[in-house]
Amino acid sequence: MTLSTTSQSPQVNSTPTRIRNLGHLRRGDSVEARMDNAVQYRGRVDRTAPGVGLVWIRDDADGSRRAISTQDCTVWRLPSQQA
Repeated sequence: MTLSTTSQSPQVNSTPTRIRNLGHLRRGDSVEARMDNAVQYRGRVDRTAPGVGLVWIRDDADGSRRAISTQDCTVWRLPSQQA
């Protein structure tokens, strides 16, 4: 008798997800801020203020703290890096 085993790996989302409600973001989430579909900033969420449409990130490029307004940019959650 031959047993066949198939290993199923959990489905990993490899594409960025647009965030329309900042309340869905958590500190440490990796995000991009885009303007006209061009990436302006990329970093990790530091703090959110969903009521006023702001998210603060630590910019990956230089470590600076940036305030991102959803009136100016769209916010995209990046897939988590799995080791």
